[in-house]
Amino acid sequence: MKNKLIIIIFSIIFSLINPGVARSQSVLQEIQQTGVLKVGMRKDAAPFGYVSSSNWEGICIELMNEFKEDLEKKLNQTINIEKLETILDEDSEQGRHSSVANKRVHLECGPNTIRKNPPTGVIYSESFFTTGTYLMMKPDRRITVDSNGFMKGILIGVLKDSLTQKFIESRYQLADRKVYPGASGRAAAVKDAIAGTIDAFASDGILLEGEAFREGLKETQYSIEPNRPLTCISYGMILPTNDSEWEKTVNEYIRVKVSISRTIEILTKLTGATSPLIGSTISASDKCSGL
Repeated sequence: MKNKLIIIIFSIIFSLINPGVARSQSVLQEIQQTGVLKVGMRKDAAPFGYVSSSNWEGICIELMNEFKEDLEKKLNQTINIEKLETILDEDSEQGRHSSVANKRVHLECGPNTIRKNPPTGVIYSESFFTTGTYLMMKPDRRITVDSNGFMKGILIGVLKDSLTQKFIESRYQLADRKVYPGASGRAAAVKDAIAGTIDAFASDGILLEGEAFREGLKETQYSIEPNRPLTCISYGMILPTNDSEWEKTVNEYIRVKVSISRTIEILTKLTGATSPLIGSTISASDKCSGL
């Protein structure tokens, strides 16, 4: 009896000294307890996440609905999805990585380039999409914008705090740059590229095509160069560290359910069978496979 009392007293003391440890629970335990899957998604990243007629649309909406169904079978209960907006600015509580690290969301689905060294508090899932870095421009700018050259004096638009910004600054050091901040940055940069206000806008090919689709642009209004991507990119979902069960659950879903053919099915549903997004996705997958 005395030993049991000592154990209880020590347990209470430990929980008071380490409240975070005492109250910690895995993502799956929290979902099972609340019945809610909290998903972070961006509104400026078509075709992964965007808003159309006040409704969320995109690849990530479709994937998360399927993932929710898998979780319902796994946990044998009904689950609701809570969609929370995330942004590129990591100084904000809505930052895509910080939202996961601070447990605002359970995972973030979007065009998240898998980095060798992810930010503190997060890891990446296995790849669920492949694309590459390209340049969007007004068709007549193909004469002056030479991606194989130094691009001296060429004005290239980039999104603030994006990996593409760092890549362009490193590869084309003699080029001029215009940085577009905020959630409306991509739309503004595409508009300027089409108008010829800037010579080109550098971003992920799928996102360039996605924004063109969202804005209703015709293929004759823009050109995406070069034929082969400047660099290849793999996207992963952002997950919290130190939760191997959650990591395994997400990765199993990606391996089994998220194939290139399934992605094409989703894009066809969202954008139509003749959409340039289809060809862009297949092309990037072929050109970047094995790299």
